[in-house]
Amino acid sequence: MPGLLGAEPVPVPRVDRAKVTARDDGKIDLLGLSRVQIGAFLSDAGLDAKAAKLRSKQIFHWIYHRGVTDFADMTDIAKSMRPWLAARFVIGRPQVVEAQVSEDGTRKWLLRSDDGQDYEMVFIPDADRGTLCVSSQVGCTLNCRFCHTGT
Repeated sequence: MPGLLGAEPVPVPRVDRAKVTARDDGKIDLLGLSRVQIGAFLSDAGLDAKAAKLRSKQIFHWIYHRGVTDFADMTDIAKSMRPWLAARFVIGRPQVVEAQVSEDGTRKWLLRSDDGQDYEMVFIPDADRGTLCVSSQVGCTLNCRFCHTGT
């Protein structure tokens, strides 16, 4: 079915759990994973299936509905379980290194990933809509004049 502009919508691929690898510190980043994928990683870490299903539902809700990135703040998860989660997993959001707002309302953010790579996002407002440009990769070759990431 065509989208608003007559083009076919492009499906967003799911994160392939088999391709998720631990960070240098050995922790698995849960950001971007589905509830089922989070549950599978919890099972791999030693939780039984029932506990993994419950905890994955709770963690998913905290990440995507409440914006929480620290297990210590997940108050419906047992206090004794929170350090266990923090020792094995992380919810890795990029760090905002710099934020700028132009007179016309354009907003630009320089972000840094956990591995130290910088990339940018720009929000360009219009009267009835807005455009969000996110550099798709570090070293993006589009070389937009407003973007630090371009090569």
